[in-house]
Amino acid sequence: MNVRYKRLLWTIALFLISMILSAAKVVVLPQGGAVTYFSLLILWLIPFIFGFRYGLIMCILFGIAKFIITIVTGEYVNYNFFAIILEYPLACGSFALGALLKEPAKNDSGLIKEEPFRLKAGYIIGILGALFFYVISAVLFYPADRAGFINNLIYCILYDASYLLFEGAITMILLSIPSVAKAICYLKHVATLDTSDRDDTLEYF
Repeated sequence: MNVRYKRLLWTIALFLISMILSAAKVVVLPQGGAVTYFSLLILWLIPFIFGFRYGLIMCILFGIAKFIITIVTGEYVNYNFFAIILEYPLACGSFALGALLKEPAKNDSGLIKEEPFRLKAGYIIGILGALFFYVISAVLFYPADRAGFINNLIYCILYDASYLLFEGAITMILLSIPSVAKAICYLKHVATLDTSDRDDTLEYF
C-alpha cells in the first residue's frame, strides 16, 4: 500500500480512538478539565509517528473536534473566543512539539528503531504545553478564584495540573512497561513502512 494512504488510514484510526477516549472521561472537574482513558497519549502518537508538521495539523484539528465533544458531553465550556483558541487548538497542538525531538539514527539492519526517551519526553512536552495554555486561559478569561494575581495563578496551576499531571503520571507508568514501548515503536514501523521494502517486523518480537 502507498505510504500516503497508510498514513491517512492510521491517522483516521488514531484520531477516532483518541476522540472516543476523550469523550469517555474517568473524572470531570466542575470548572472544566477531565481525566481520560489515555486519550492524550493516542493523540501524541500521531506526531510521534508522522512528524511535526503533519502532526501539528492533526492535533489542531483534534482540538477543534474536542471542543465539540466537550459541548456534547456536557462538560463546562468557556465560550470566550480566545479561551476556546487557547484551550483547544493550541493546547492540543502542543502535543506536536515533542515530534521536534531528534529521532534515533537509521540503522541498516532492518530492525525497528526503539525510541523510549523520545516517546516519553515528547508526551511530557505535550502535557506541559497543554498545562501552559490552560493556565493562561484560566488567568485571563475566567473569574478569579483567589484574591490577588499570584494567589489566583497558583490556584489555576494547581487546578489544571490536578487532572493533566494525574493522567500524565499514569501514562508514564504505562510507557515505562517495555512491551508497551516496543509495541508503539512497532506500530510506528508498520504505519510508515513502504511496502516495496522487505518487512522485517516479525524479527522484532
